[in-house]
Amino acid sequence: MKRHNTDLIALLFGLAFAGAGATFIVHQLSDRAIDAAWVAAIGFVVLGVVALASTLLRRPPDDEREPATESEPDAETHTEAIETT
Repeated sequence: MKRHNTDLIALLFGLAFAGAGATFIVHQLSDRAIDAAWVAAIGFVVLGVVALASTLLRRPPDDEREPATESEPDAETHTEAIETT
């Protein structure tokens, strides 16, 4: 099955909806008021962590990876650089 890209807008609205629902349930069950700014801040932090993790863990397919190259310059290239200076 082909992987699809993560829809961050839908994720953001889903988190906002879940946060609003959780706030409503907590308020109804315990009469505790929860500041909406904290819910939004936690939602944004979670969204940032998810985006960062998906970026860091994403790997290109095997056929798109470039082979490792040596970092040492060629002897000819090094000689040409010295002669031009």
